[in-house]
Amino acid sequence: MASLKIKNTALVLASMVAGGVLSVGIYSYFSSANVAADTASAPQKETRKVLFWYDPMYPNTRFDKPGKSPFMDMDLIPKYADEESAGDAAPGVRIDPTQTQNLGLKTEPVRRGSLQYAQTFPANVSYNEYQFVIVQARSAGFIEKVYPLTVGDKIKKGAPLIELTIPDWVEAQSEYLLLRETGGTTTQVEGILERLRLAGMPEADIQRLISTRKIQTRFILRAPIDGVITAFDLRTGMNISKDNVVAKIQGMDPVWVSASVPESIAWLIKDASQFTITVPAWPDKPFTISKWSLLPSVDATTRTLQLRLQVDNSDEALKPGMNAYLKLKTQSEPMLLIPSKALIDTGSEQRVITVDSEGRFVPKQVAVFHESQGVTAIRSGLTEGEKVVSSGLFLIDSEANIAGALDRMRAQKKGTADAATMPVMPAQATHAH
Repeated sequence: MASLKIKNTALVLASMVAGGVLSVGIYSYFSSANVAADTASAPQKETRKVLFWYDPMYPNTRFDKPGKSPFMDMDLIPKYADEESAGDAAPGVRIDPTQTQNLGLKTEPVRRGSLQYAQTFPANVSYNEYQFVIVQARSAGFIEKVYPLTVGDKIKKGAPLIELTIPDWVEAQSEYLLLRETGGTTTQVEGILERLRLAGMPEADIQRLISTRKIQTRFILRAPIDGVITAFDLRTGMNISKDNVVAKIQGMDPVWVSASVPESIAWLIKDASQFTITVPAWPDKPFTISKWSLLPSVDATTRTLQLRLQVDNSDEALKPGMNAYLKLKTQSEPMLLIPSKALIDTGSEQRVITVDSEGRFVPKQVAVFHESQGVTAIRSGLTEGEKVVSSGLFLIDSEANIAGALDRMRAQKKGTADAATMPVMPAQATHAH
């Protein structure tokens, strides 16, 4: 009886063990099948190879593992191997769109238009040298009277300067009257009158001689123009020779306004309507420019041209020596324009960063024509409609230097067969902290 009970117990235990083994086997089979099926149906996840990490603000420093930048409070950015190889196939770099958005990167199209130019130059008022006369007696004599005048006095045309006696004029008058009375020929009479003119006798006195037939012994020299006396140093009782200067008189209408302008803007100056003149003494008074000219020589030290404007001054508001300001406002012929902030000037070359049709940032070397009011005119290197980066250039320029895009651009321009690229790994990696 006891033997039978032991056998039954052994049989039950054997059955339980066999069932457990069978269950584990079945579960393992189906579990393996499901895993295999899932593995077959799911695509294999591709792992991108990281060459190094870097801070875009300091692109020349590389790190061998991720972390915080030791320079800025920001995470280091990975540089992937596929980006490097993609850069080898075509010039330019690609940048994570998240980075460009966070850093406020903006682009603007290259447009065709006129370059607006406006600048104010210091200027000064001076006498008009075309209205300058020297009064001389042109014959030796004796000064009988000097009118009350001195340097700086304003004088009107015809105003008397000095009264004098000139013996040569008295003698020539006597010869004229003698010929008239003795029946001299017309040629002889006209010859005497012409001699008086050449000797400097005023025309009014000559006409008085003809009409009155009386000898004049005292003569008055008068101002030939309106103006200001700039030299006058004669006194009553002085002897005067034929080459003595009686007075120098400078006209006041019009006057000259002169300014030094950069030689680089000479091509923009076309007519007087581009200029506006103001003077501190008359801040609200307009002035009319009648003529203008650029003098033919350039100051070798300042590289400037002298601009001379002839300005109407009938009321003599403009005084020689006054400070003035000359505002030039003009525009160029249509040309290619970009924002000045899009230009990168290294000293040895000027370049911009463009965006191609595939979204790749490509550096291009350009030739600059001129810059004004935050806009730069481009001579060559771009075409109308191209997009240039106008904000966030430090990021693009850093990436371009890391990827070697600029080196490849220079190499392609020189026709070099092998493009210059950056090494895959730095010679000595820096650890991020």
